[in-house]
Amino acid sequence: MKGKVSFILGVIGIAIYFILSDTYRGAKDTILKISIGFLVAVVVDLLVFLVENRKKWNIIKTLFIKPNKEVRVTVAYLFRIEVNGKYALIKRHKKDRIGYQPIGGAFKYFKEENRECFDKLGIEPCNYVERDEDTDSDLRIRINKRKNLGKFLKWFESRKNREVDPWREFYEELVEPGILSSDLFKHVKYVFVGKHCEGIFPARAFPIDEFRYAEIYELRPDTEAQKNAIAEMKNSDQIIFVTPDEIRNGSINGLTILPHSFKILPR
Repeated sequence: MKGKVSFILGVIGIAIYFILSDTYRGAKDTILKISIGFLVAVVVDLLVFLVENRKKWNIIKTLFIKPNKEVRVTVAYLFRIEVNGKYALIKRHKKDRIGYQPIGGAFKYFKEENRECFDKLGIEPCNYVERDEDTDSDLRIRINKRKNLGKFLKWFESRKNREVDPWREFYEELVEPGILSSDLFKHVKYVFVGKHCEGIFPARAFPIDEFRYAEIYELRPDTEAQKNAIAEMKNSDQIIFVTPDEIRNGSINGLTILPHSFKILPR
């Protein structure tokens, strides 16, 4: 808004400069200098905006490139769990992609609370992967006009009417099946270490462009018992511990490491 006001005042000032007769030369020169100052401020604000949002340029481009084309959006959280320089990955059982990946999954949203907002933004469930009771409210969605992607992300980052705690997937993938003891892991400590936006690209498995967004959390076990239990996960046939290079290479001993696993690595 500040930039818009400065631009309008600058344009009005330039117009006044050309309208006034030379009889008011002193006033004209003053108005011109002030108007140029307003326009320079607009340029500076624009440059600052571009620098501060350089990681979002792929999103900003959607306002100008294919703004009315649909886009598939997935929003997830992933756990970085490190023991002695290796990272824990869990076996994925869904048939669309078999391999190992970080512990975590899609955020969930509250359907009724977001109905009006999502209707306004043209957001609907994306069913390229069949949904069931467990995945019904996952943030795997389709935005009918990608120019609304920025508004969707603003809603997401407001943390309103959505899941905000990554505990659910940690529990469902590690505690509930007994890989970790429910007695030792009644709660966990973790820290937010960053987010990863891939930009908008053609989806590898679906006939649609896709935008992927992930928040990364690092597990911080706070007792020796928890630390030992995490280390002992290597004995589970569902878990592997791999090095950063093995994650980047995408395989270890004939086992597939799924491509998105690199997101948990430190940048």
